Amino acid sequence: MAAEDEVGSEEAIEAQDLYYVSKSALEGIQSLLKEGKKDEAALKPLMDKIIDPTNVPDEEMMLPVDMRGVGQDFESVEDIVEALGVVGAAEAFVKAREYFDANKEAE
Repeated sequence: MAAEDEVGSEEAIEAQDLYYVSKSALEGIQSLLKEGKKDEAALKPLMDKIIDPTNVPDEEMMLPVDMRGVGQDFESVEDIVEALGVVGAAEAFVKAREYFDANKEAE
């Protein structure tokens, strides 16, 4: 029985496509989008913190997002920005966080 539980647990982990992003960057993006501000110039500094997490201070809280919520498969974060643009990528990360929040209990 324990072996079955372990296998099920491994499958759940493999099914998730988690990426960790800066909490302040994600909240900033959510706030701008909620206000209807889809301005690339305003979103780009926040997206830079998501694209390159080395720009995030060590003490910054990181939040998991489930990239399955984006609805498409991408090889990298850079590919998301290239395919969707800064605004589309920002919206995709918000969707990925919402997907994680909606599904974290299920897996």
